[in-house]
Amino acid sequence: MRNIDGGFLAAPDQAALDQRERDVRKGKLALMLTVAGAFVALVAGYQVLMDFSPVSLVVTLIALAAAVGGGVLTKHLMRAVRFRVHKPNAGLIGAAKLAGLLVAFFAIAALLGSIEAPGPLRIVLIAVGCGAIAYVKSLHDQQWVLFELDAVGVRVERTVVPWRDVTRLTTDPVGPGMTRLGAVPVNAEPLYVAVQDSELDPSLLAVAVGRFAPQGILLTGAQNPVN
Repeated sequence: MRNIDGGFLAAPDQAALDQRERDVRKGKLALMLTVAGAFVALVAGYQVLMDFSPVSLVVTLIALAAAVGGGVLTKHLMRAVRFRVHKPNAGLIGAAKLAGLLVAFFAIAALLGSIEAPGPLRIVLIAVGCGAIAYVKSLHDQQWVLFELDAVGVRVERTVVPWRDVTRLTTDPVGPGMTRLGAVPVNAEPLYVAVQDSELDPSLLAVAVGRFAPQGILLTGAQNPVN
C-alpha cells in the first residue's frame, strides 16, 4: 500500500491502531475456526483420496462445514472493523480461485500417491496448499477491493489516506447504476473511484462513516452530510 504522496503508508495514529486491534480481536476466534477447519479438511481430504475410509470422509465434511461457517461468521464480525466496496462478482471470482487451488491440490496429491511419494513430501504439499490459499486471498483483496474505510483511514483502490489527512468523503451518482466515491485529502488532489450501485449499500456506508471517521469529517454529495 502507498499513501497520497507516493511513499509508503505513514504510521497511523496510535489510538486508531489500538481501537482497530480491539475490534479485530473480536473476530479472531471465528478466523481461527476457519483456518483450522480448512487445514483439517485438506489433511482429511488428502487421506480420503489416498486411502478412503468412512471416518476420513466424515471428518472432511465436518471440517468443511466448520471452515465455511467460520468464514461466514468472520465476515459478519469484520463488518465492525471495516467497510468495503468490491468490484462486481468479487465473491464469485474469489470462490473460483479457491476451487481451482483445491482442484490443483488434490490433483497433485493423487499424483504423489500414484508414485508412492514419501511422507515428508506429502506434508510439504499440505503446507504449501495452506500457504497458497492465504496468499491468493490476500492478493484477491488487493485487486478487487475498490473502496475501504476502517479505524485507520480511507483506501481508494490501492491508495491509503490516514484519517488525519482526510477533510471529507464524497459520494455522487455518475451514470446509470454507478456511484463515484471519493476522499478529499489535505493539500492533495481528491481521490475517486466509480463503483456499481449493486455493490454499494448507502446505509451501510453512512453507518461506517459514523463508526470509523473522526468527528467533523463529513460524507457529502447527493445526500445530506453525515457526521
